[in-house]
Amino acid sequence: MEHLATLLKIIEGGIASNSSRVLSYSKLLAGRLVEDGDKASAEKIQRLLENSPQSTLYPSGAQALPVDKDSRYSLADETEPSQNGFIALDPMVEASVSEFLSFVDNASLLNDAGVGISPFMLIYGPPGCGKSQLAGYVASQLKLPLLTARCDALVSSLLGSTSKNIRNLFEHAANRPCVLFLDEFDALAKARDDQHEVGELKRVVVSLLQNIDQLPKDTILIAATNHEALLDSAVWRRFDYRIQMNLPKEDVREKLIEQFLLGYEYKNIKNLVAITEGFNGAVIRQVCEAAVRTSVLAQSNIIDEKKALIKIAQIKYQNIIYSDQSHDEKIKALKKENTKLFTTRLLNELFGVSTGKISKLINAAS
Repeated sequence: MEHLATLLKIIEGGIASNSSRVLSYSKLLAGRLVEDGDKASAEKIQRLLENSPQSTLYPSGAQALPVDKDSRYSLADETEPSQNGFIALDPMVEASVSEFLSFVDNASLLNDAGVGISPFMLIYGPPGCGKSQLAGYVASQLKLPLLTARCDALVSSLLGSTSKNIRNLFEHAANRPCVLFLDEFDALAKARDDQHEVGELKRVVVSLLQNIDQLPKDTILIAATNHEALLDSAVWRRFDYRIQMNLPKEDVREKLIEQFLLGYEYKNIKNLVAITEGFNGAVIRQVCEAAVRTSVLAQSNIIDEKKALIKIAQIKYQNIIYSDQSHDEKIKALKKENTKLFTTRLLNELFGVSTGKISKLINAAS
C-alpha cells in the first residue's frame, strides 16, 4: 500500500489520543492523494478534517509552532520550499543526497526488510557553500515543510530553559510531517570536553542527544555547521548520513553562474568560471546578481564583463581594496591573491594607476 506509512501515523495518533498528529498526517495524506489523481478521496478526508472539533484550533491541520515560555519567541520558522528550486551539487554529494531521498521515500519497504534507517543528516563545511539550500532542497523533494530552529529563541539564559525548549521543539517535529533543520548546530552540540564551556551548556548537549535518540525513526532531522571540529564526538554517531560541502569545483561553479545569469549573456563564461576559483556559492551569487542589476539599469541583456570583474574584486577583496594601505601596496597584495582576476588592465580601472607603473610594481614583487 503506497501510503501505508502515513496511514499508520494517523492510527498511532488516534490510539495515543493525539489529535494534532492525526490532523497533520491526515492533511498530508489528502495532499498525496491529490497528487495521485484521487481527488475524490482527498476531498472526503478534507471534509472530515473541516468537521472535526479541533479544526478551529488547527485550521491548517498542523500544530502551532512552540515558543519560548519567557520571551514568547517562536522556536522555529516554518517554510514551504519550492519544488522547482535550483541547487548545484558536487556529483558525489548529489549521489549521497539522492540515496538519502530514496531511502526516506521507501522507508516502509526497508523497515519490512529489517534494514530501516534513521533519516538524520549532518551537513558540514565552510560558510556560503549551500548547506541551508541543501536542507531546503531535501524538504522540497520530500514535499514537506521545513522547520528551521531559531537558536536565538532556543538558547535561554535561564537555567534549564534551553533543554526544555529543545524538548518542546523535538516533540513538535515528531508529531507532524516535516523536516526539522538545526542550523548553526555547533551552538547546541559543542564538545563537552571544552574547558571553556560551563556546566549548563554541557547539560544542553546531553539533552540534545537524548532528544535525538527519542525521535521516531521516520522523523527527518537535518543539522548543519560551519565548525564541525567543535561538535561533541557523540553527536557524530547519531547521524547516519554526513555530507561534506566544500567550495564549488569548476563544473559546479559553471552551473551556478549559468543559473544566476539566466536570461543574460556573458561572452566568456569559462573565463568567469576560472576567475571565481576559491569562491563560495554565496559570493558567486552576489557577484552575478550585482552584474545583472547593472545590465538591467543599462537596459541590456548582455553582462558588461569589465564591470562584472570589478564587482567581483570589490565584493571578494574589499578588505584589501578599501584598506588604509597605499595603492602600490594594494596592487601588489591583490595580484598575489588572484593572478587570474587582477590583470594590469583591471588594476588600472580600480585605482587609476598607469599600466606601466602597475607592471613595474608586479615585476618588482615577483
